[in-house]
Amino acid sequence: MTLYETAEGILETHVTWEDVEKELQKTFSTKATFGDRKTARNISDLKGFMSKIALIEADWQNVEPGKVLPKRFAVKICSQLPYIAFSKVLKYTDENGFEDQKLKELGKILREAHNREIGAYKLLEKFNHPDVPFTKVYALKPFTSVSDLKGYMIMEYIPDIFTTSMTEPFSADDLIPTIKGVSTFAALEHKLSDDEKSFTLGPEFLEYYFNTFLGPATIESTFQNLIQAFSFLKPSKVEKLVDVYRQYLKILNKFTRISEVLGFHPILNHGDLWQSNMLYKAGSDGKLELKAIIDWQALSLLPPAFDMTRLFITSLTPEDRRQRAPELLKIFHETFIAVLGEELFSYQEIFDSYNLHFPLMSLMVLPGTFGFLDAPHLEEPEKSLVKMRTRKGMEAIMEDVFVAHEYNLKNFADFLKE
Repeated sequence: MTLYETAEGILETHVTWEDVEKELQKTFSTKATFGDRKTARNISDLKGFMSKIALIEADWQNVEPGKVLPKRFAVKICSQLPYIAFSKVLKYTDENGFEDQKLKELGKILREAHNREIGAYKLLEKFNHPDVPFTKVYALKPFTSVSDLKGYMIMEYIPDIFTTSMTEPFSADDLIPTIKGVSTFAALEHKLSDDEKSFTLGPEFLEYYFNTFLGPATIESTFQNLIQAFSFLKPSKVEKLVDVYRQYLKILNKFTRISEVLGFHPILNHGDLWQSNMLYKAGSDGKLELKAIIDWQALSLLPPAFDMTRLFITSLTPEDRRQRAPELLKIFHETFIAVLGEELFSYQEIFDSYNLHFPLMSLMVLPGTFGFLDAPHLEEPEKSLVKMRTRKGMEAIMEDVFVAHEYNLKNFADFLKE
């Protein structure tokens, strides 16, 4: 059996009701059982592609006097099933998605990512900082071998979360708690020993990502999808964008050595910071409150602003990104200094890092927007509105790539050469 085959467990995974029940019995020192009326509902659609998240409602039986057990909780289960569906939509490799050998390789990577997230949650619990909110963890089950099929996390369920998509950005002000949160986490981490953070990915993240998920055949397929998605623009503009992307892909190894080449200071970055990995609640006044930052599988030692680049591309309106990015980067910088107690890197370094990473990060983001152009799950007139917003956002990303590239050519011409 593999992580990309359906099984008879919860949400067609290998994790069973008995597995989860035993973990919670251990955590809460109880012999109570879930009961026959227990339910599991998939709450992970469009919220990631390397796991399934089940909302469990237990019907606890024979609870000991005085015991308080969670009636509802979330179980995040590592699975390749969502990614298979995603790869077919984007026609990775061929119309059937990834071939069998590729999926086996991704299974190994998924196990490593899951265990990395477990390491991240242990750090979050150790820091327990009020500015870095995270979901309470009831149990963490790592993968113990390359053949282990059961990796999962049992966590507190946070109800009534404000939901949005890549076509519905946050306001810049609403993102400030997230910016302060990841900056605070990075500063706290910087005080740890190398051994304590050895489980994280290193500066090779971009090489790792593009070579793993977007190899030569897949990247060409992605470019074809991109050209088709941008069919509402002049072909020359799209060709220019693809040329820019090719230039940055040719120097991926330089991004791995960016600290050595340009002197950038590596700090821990979340690695996958976008709408679905921030849990907000809307207050009665309409303001959003950050409840948790989740999905820490890509935790990596990277230059400052790596997270900010992806966050601003996915989660801000084009107007806020263009007008307020310098202000938000300054908030990240000032928060880091306040928590660490010293200035590790300058504001200029974070600004340069933001621009240098913008083209490649946009290439990671754009394919995820293509599905909103058709929006088959919507009815008119909402369908046309989503399509219009998506086109506007895609075009703005393209234009901002050109601006960042011009800045990089002016200030880092040697770095951009092969």
